[in-house]
Amino acid sequence: MIWVIVLVLICYVIVSFGGRNRGQCGESKIYDTLEKLSGCKAMLPNCYLPTENGDVTEVDLILIHESGIYVIESKNYSGWIFGSEHQRYWTQSFSDGKGGSQKYKFYNPIWQNDTHIKALQWVLGDTRVNIYSYIVFGDECRLMDIRQNTDNYYVVQRKELLSSVKANAEAYGSLLSDEMIDWYYRELYPYTQVSEEQKMEHARKIHERYHM
Repeated sequence: MIWVIVLVLICYVIVSFGGRNRGQCGESKIYDTLEKLSGCKAMLPNCYLPTENGDVTEVDLILIHESGIYVIESKNYSGWIFGSEHQRYWTQSFSDGKGGSQKYKFYNPIWQNDTHIKALQWVLGDTRVNIYSYIVFGDECRLMDIRQNTDNYYVVQRKELLSSVKANAEAYGSLLSDEMIDWYYRELYPYTQVSEEQKMEHARKIHERYHM
């Protein structure tokens, strides 16, 4: 009986860290992409923000730029992606090689990022700064039918990210001074300093809450 429990724990760790490593790879590529963005900026990966109800939410990447704050949720998925901003769950679909498909559900990433944005506003005590929600999928997937039309919400693949952010920055212009960018960075930096034990516990809770 003990060896069965040990085997289950080992499988859990392999699956958890395998998914985590793929996610971190996607986040690292996003970071490298946004390094090419011109203008005054600062970036904060893996920011664990407290929420108003006492919970904690993890933001994959926060870009503080002269044009505003970009809250980025990375989805390093493959397959075909379907979803709407009004659906609780989106669908990831793969061919099963037999003329059919295998489908998996995942929590609406736009709603997920809304939670991040509300936490960010609560931590900063500021709802006036321009905040843009970016859901960034990897280039290995295909965004088949994503229905979304709310302002300042963007669902893109990584290959489209830089041009999309550049266009957004040009549209809004320079809104934050160098001093404000530094201030936001100093306020948020402590929330990136989280222990590995806290990260694992947070990942476990998120898996239980959002995965079907």
